[in-house]
Amino acid sequence: MTKLPTHPAAARRPNLRAGFAATLILGLCLSTARAQITACGSDSTLHVVKALAAAFEKETGKRMHLEGGGSGAGAKAAIAGQVQLAFLSRALSDPEKDAGLVGFPYAFDGIAAIVHKENPRTDVTVAELKDLYTGLATRWKDGRPVVLFNRNTDSGTRQVFQELVLGLEATFTDKAAIKHDALLVKSVSKIPSSLAYTSVAEADEAVVKVLSINGIKPNAVTLRDRSYPLSRTPTLATKGEPSGDVKAFIGFVLGARGQAIVQEQKLIKLK
Repeated sequence: MTKLPTHPAAARRPNLRAGFAATLILGLCLSTARAQITACGSDSTLHVVKALAAAFEKETGKRMHLEGGGSGAGAKAAIAGQVQLAFLSRALSDPEKDAGLVGFPYAFDGIAAIVHKENPRTDVTVAELKDLYTGLATRWKDGRPVVLFNRNTDSGTRQVFQELVLGLEATFTDKAAIKHDALLVKSVSKIPSSLAYTSVAEADEAVVKVLSINGIKPNAVTLRDRSYPLSRTPTLATKGEPSGDVKAFIGFVLGARGQAIVQEQKLIKLK
């Protein structure tokens, strides 16, 4: 792969926001020599990993450089050796395992179906979600057209939604606007007939309504026992078994302090 040149001005002012923008544009994760650990992955769990990285650095002095861009992008970067660690909002896929990635689930989470606070619906079925996101249905039961939001193709949340809702053969309708993770909840809060899906941890019920799915609401119990239909396990991954600083970070995340941070960030801790 050809190494892309870095603009001198950007080199003088490195920051996570600039790196994150580059990731979205290029579709890959770029590492930096300034950090002991380089990591890339899920936009929906980036805030969680940032909090874990900050606590780890405070405890050990080891600096981490984090990039978003999606779970798929993180896995590809780890496989290619561009970063030492990938953080995914889902479990590893079989092809990712076959390519040498080793996964370490560190929390429980789920995908929430979110609507405007004034939407009278409180529940939706998996079948209804499939009809809406494949374009077979286009309106709510009261006749209003549904304004759909989707996510980028490298999104781990989108990949899990594809598997659990659409199935591997169906395709998303092109009528759903692609929104970056940071804009989804805000967009739904402004449009009364909108529908989107996002991490349970990011579904702020102060500004949007979280629908139950097949009559089951996402919570600590239903996510742990996987009775909630759209459950998933955020995962840290390395190419081969981890060692050194990366191994220490994974151990920190799985330990008592890391799991407390996982819970503070609204994911469900392992125990």
